[in-house]
Amino acid sequence: MKRLLFLVGIFSIILLSCSDDIEGEMIVIKDCTGSYLRFNDKDYRICNFEIVDDFEDGTEVKASFTEIESCSAYDNVNICDMLHINEGWITVTKIN
Repeated sequence: MKRLLFLVGIFSIILLSCSDDIEGEMIVIKDCTGSYLRFNDKDYRICNFEIVDDFEDGTEVKASFTEIESCSAYDNVNICDMLHINEGWITVTKIN
């Protein structure tokens, strides 16, 4: 019984320590539709867009992000009618 509890504890720690963050070298992309991080030739739309305010379009950064389902931050933001193909919403967790 103690061995089973020990194994359950170890597996729980392993599962909790796994991160859903995607990390790597990325490029900040900005246009009238919003702000994006380009990673592996795919653009991911940034929900917490203020985090890239100090970065120019085309800036190379080291960053990490988590994919999310939706973003209410853009509910009251005027954007242009241009189409920008992207892989969905993300929250940037680290950038420098």
